[in-house]
Amino acid sequence: MADKPVIKEKKSSLIIWLIAILVLLLSSILIYKTSQVNEELEEKQRELTEYNNAIQAAHEKTREMEDEIKYRSTDDYIEEAARDIGLIDPNETIIKPEE
Repeated sequence: MADKPVIKEKKSSLIIWLIAILVLLLSSILIYKTSQVNEELEEKQRELTEYNNAIQAAHEKTREMEDEIKYRSTDDYIEEAARDIGLIDPNETIIKPEE
């Protein structure tokens, strides 16, 4: 009869060790998966930052192009473009230097 308490004690001790090992194993898996998720999150945040920078650059380019369109619609630009191709205003007089 003295053997039964020793056997129960050994079984209890074994069960406690198995539970401890299982908890340790599950904790290790959880820590590993958490670090993987954190790495993926950081990568996605870097991608998001790159996309936001690209969007901001595209907005800036759009503003520049809109400003260019507005400028090219002005009389000043039309006059400048006409002078570049050799046209003159009807009210202007051409003066050529003597050769």
